[in-house]
Amino acid sequence: MIPGILLAQSPGLRVFQSIGNYATQLVDNQGNLVHQWAGGPSLIAHVDADGSLLRGAVTGAIVVPGATGRIERLSFDGTVLWSYDLSGPFHYAHHDIEPMPNGNVLVIAWDRYTDADAIANGRNPAFLSSTDWLPDAILEIEPTGPTTGNVVWEWHMRDHVIQDYDPSKPNYGVVANHPELLDINYPPAFASAGDWNHFNGLDYDPINDWIIVSSHSQNELYLIDHSTTTAEAAGHTGGQRGKGGDFLYRWGNPEAYRAGTGLDRQLGGQHDPRFVPPGYPGAGHVTVFNNQYQLTQSAVFELELPVDAQGQLSVDPTTGRFGPTAPFWSYTDPTMLSPIVSGAERLLNGNTLICSGSQNLLLEVTPNGQTVWSYFQPNSQLIFQSSYVERSLWADTRQLSVTGGQIDFHPLFGSGHAGEIYLLLGSASGTAPGTTLPGGVILPLNFDYLSGAMAAQFNTGMFQNTIGLLNTAGGGSSSIGVSPGALAPELAGLQLHFAYAVFDSALAPVWASNAVPVTIVP
Repeated sequence: MIPGILLAQSPGLRVFQSIGNYATQLVDNQGNLVHQWAGGPSLIAHVDADGSLLRGAVTGAIVVPGATGRIERLSFDGTVLWSYDLSGPFHYAHHDIEPMPNGNVLVIAWDRYTDADAIANGRNPAFLSSTDWLPDAILEIEPTGPTTGNVVWEWHMRDHVIQDYDPSKPNYGVVANHPELLDINYPPAFASAGDWNHFNGLDYDPINDWIIVSSHSQNELYLIDHSTTTAEAAGHTGGQRGKGGDFLYRWGNPEAYRAGTGLDRQLGGQHDPRFVPPGYPGAGHVTVFNNQYQLTQSAVFELELPVDAQGQLSVDPTTGRFGPTAPFWSYTDPTMLSPIVSGAERLLNGNTLICSGSQNLLLEVTPNGQTVWSYFQPNSQLIFQSSYVERSLWADTRQLSVTGGQIDFHPLFGSGHAGEIYLLLGSASGTAPGTTLPGGVILPLNFDYLSGAMAAQFNTGMFQNTIGLLNTAGGGSSSIGVSPGALAPELAGLQLHFAYAVFDSALAPVWASNAVPVTIVP
């Protein structure tokens, strides 16, 4: 770490999953482990917007690199809230998953076909080395019960292919005239275990209703329209962009659609494409970890998508290629080399969180390339990717019954706040505009009668451990317990919000948590 620039760090936590039989871990910006979720072998983990952990667990049903087979949702204390298997015989979850704003989950999956199916669709038999053919798919899963789910939307790579190998087979055409489709014979090489595309990362843009996915074997990124119906996603028309499930955009390797040669390739074995969210520096751009930037060096790219005045992603008419011709921003270092796994994510302060997974190394770098935070995990095989976690408050439930019950709150601010004073407060009047505390700390609660009651009656009656000292990890525990009959039935439907304020030893406010909503139910 570079001395003297500690304040340039992002203040939150980082979640990562070491590949293999390891716990999912949260580390703070001091590099200390502050929380972990136990469990069996897993590959990928995200902390969702509601604070739950979404994880891709390995079932072992298929032994192709990157296979998972199970999606798990866990509470802060490790309770399994949802466990859904997608592990055969015809679909296998693998690599990445992505939580969506509607509560559903996007999943990368292999569709299992035979080598005969591949040949019937125009694949050259010389490029088959297995009786399986595993083109990729993207499924949207709606959780319906503790172990059940519905596929509410789906897209399949098999529906969007072209070939010029066998005119007697379907999908025959001029590859160079159809950049919206994938050449079923690219790359002209064996597909190990039938794993043709090896999608290894995806992200969702709720603003444009786009999905971006990384195809390792083709060394490309693909942008897909999620506004389609499943039927439209299987075809070439429909959706907001009128192109069905065909590629709206692709980037990284123009050779794959006959618009260049291997010398024009800009991506190699890349992982973890992510949209930069609104309000972040570079909003609307895409970040990606470029594993094979050079022979002995990896890099992170930031791409500005070539969106025209009509909102379409356009091809350069001169070159026949999708732009940009070069990254908008990039970061590399002679010592950063991760031939596999890895990822990158833009942070709100403009820095970028990088996971160089083969090196078990997490970095936060500034726009000018300075490393302001680093973390090395020595007890690991590989780290698939990491994500920033801005959340500092978890609750074990978001409902409180008028018939009685208890809510447990878990603040976690990181070891830099160890020994400071925490105070849990609530509001019945919302979170905006919030309350500005001395020193400019903004508590995301409107101060009202509930806030005043909790400030005056801390650690008494229904308010247990609502004030105390943060432990060595910057954590604590509070609860609100309601006896039967303590709440009037007429309060059902009322939404409350709770958040923590943190004070130093001189009682000066130094930090505030996110707010957690709690609804009173009958």
